[in-house]
Amino acid sequence: MLYPILVEYYVWFSLLLLAVTWFTRQSKPKTRTNLIYGYGMVAVLGFVLAFDWVAGIVFGLIVLELGRLLRAWLNKKEAQLKK
Repeated sequence: MLYPILVEYYVWFSLLLLAVTWFTRQSKPKTRTNLIYGYGMVAVLGFVLAFDWVAGIVFGLIVLELGRLLRAWLNKKEAQLKK
């Protein structure tokens, strides 16, 4: 059920990945720039070569970026509880 949605909105998910990366990696601009170039290259190659499976990879990368942000927030809350 999720896969056809990912393939249909592939370009939008790719743009969402770039936006999420931009906002979640604000503390390290060099890493952010490198990741945006890398993610953009993966998205463009997947689109140009018509690899539908890259849509799943793009969605997975979105989940990883948001998971990283959630983990940092949970670690901060844990540190506050230990005080």
